Amino acid sequence: MVRVAHQSDLQSALNRTSGTVTTFLEQLVGEGIDAKAHQHKMIGANASNDLRVEQDQPLLHRAATLHGRTSGCSYVYAESIIVTSRLPATFCHRLQSSRDPIGRILGEVGIAVTREYLVGPESFVVSGPWNGEVTVGDYLLARTYRIDSERMPVMLVTEWFLTTLIPFLPLASEIE
Repeated sequence: MVRVAHQSDLQSALNRTSGTVTTFLEQLVGEGIDAKAHQHKMIGANASNDLRVEQDQPLLHRAATLHGRTSGCSYVYAESIIVTSRLPATFCHRLQSSRDPIGRILGEVGIAVTREYLVGPESFVVSGPWNGEVTVGDYLLARTYRIDSERMPVMLVTEWFLTTLIPFLPLASEIE
């Protein structure tokens, strides 16, 4: 995790939660959370990767913002690299056709997952937040993790928790 100003309560609360980032955000900000996709395209896997796939295997690169359903305020920017061949077609269809965040879809489709935190977000980002337009002062915390299902890696996720969460940080310490 990247340590930047004002992140200790947020980081602590995220470390304690066993649910999805979507559920955490909904509890924190008091409104429903939707995803707005900025990019949704197929890419080829690099030779060396944490997803245990062969070079050039098709992967989905998705960049999205998690925002408040009522306020429209963006709270998290995330980039994911997804092994679509390891996930059910229903998951992939909903990811492309709905405003549901990844965590919500995984839960509703019934895919049990575990998270493994990895070193630094810079290793896995394809284009960087908003094509490099976000600076350290624009986000409170960044983290990268791999999501596994049935001991098989299915995606890498890098999240940037935006400064729009600052008004909610006193509440972060109360969320479990």
